[in-house]
Amino acid sequence: MTINLVKKILFLLLIIVLLVGVVKIMQRYEVEGEKVLPFSISKILLVSTVDGKVTDDHEHIWNVGVTQVNDVYVYIDKTMETDDTIKEIKFENFVINKKPQKGTVKLLRPTGELQNLYTYSEQDYLNDGLAFSGAVIDDMKNMEISNVGGMVGFRFSLEDLGTYISNEDSEITYDGKLLSNLGVTVEEIKFDVDFDVIITTNDDISFKGTLHLDLPLDTIIEEGSPNKELTDFDDVVFKRV
Repeated sequence: MTINLVKKILFLLLIIVLLVGVVKIMQRYEVEGEKVLPFSISKILLVSTVDGKVTDDHEHIWNVGVTQVNDVYVYIDKTMETDDTIKEIKFENFVINKKPQKGTVKLLRPTGELQNLYTYSEQDYLNDGLAFSGAVIDDMKNMEISNVGGMVGFRFSLEDLGTYISNEDSEITYDGKLLSNLGVTVEEIKFDVDFDVIITTNDDISFKGTLHLDLPLDTIIEEGSPNKELTDFDDVVFKRV
């Protein structure tokens, strides 16, 4: 075997080793994603309750169109010492995996003040997605988030559940117990959704991960307006896009 042939074989082996290493790195990245992000999701707060639209009815004290609502608050925090700031937070590619037996799911953006965020919400953004721009402070009404980390929110509204009509109640409470009065069970309104969150920094570097939510919260009828904090996102893989 000549020296030139040995060199060629060694060079070929080196190329093969490098290619195998690159493939393993790519495979690992597909599974684990980015190890360190400038910004990440620290918490998601879920609040499930009931809303209603009153219709004038001279024959009944109460004539209420019942809607079950799920408010989602996503907290984005800076996770490393960096000069990067948030340029935009996008939520898109919403997929309802398990549809509810009753009602129609809609995605609403905040349109009012903090006490009545969804008073004027009408458009369904389920097929369009939502985008919050980086700004000085959080301002959900104007679709803005603090560019050094803050909170954004949106609502999954389950509409067309039925109409509650009564002449017996002196007052009603808009919470999960109204579902019982309407004869609606939790199992009939359960649904789950997947969607992407894309965090874009001021350097135009974007990181995308997929979130999963099961809605509404199981205790909505018993507790009325339950809430739950999600803090474990180890299974959410963020990759550069």
